[in-house]
Amino acid sequence: MEDFDAGALVGWRANDLGKRIVLNLQTMHRGEQDDRELRERAILIDRNQAVLLANFLYEMTGQSKPHRRTLLQSLFGN
Repeated sequence: MEDFDAGALVGWRANDLGKRIVLNLQTMHRGEQDDRELRERAILIDRNQAVLLANFLYEMTGQSKPHRRTLLQSLFGN
């Protein structure tokens, strides 16, 4: 079995490609002699996968999903 490549997530960005999204993840890893190494990995996902990932993360953290405000709510501050 291969070694598990584990690191701490330190940054990300997403690029919209229409039907797909490129998710760039930056992770920090400890190398030899406690040196730290920043790695970046690009992952191509479709929009359904992005929604599933977002919902999974909301559930895992116990946070509620943001609700969209209607035009009237944004105009009148509700």
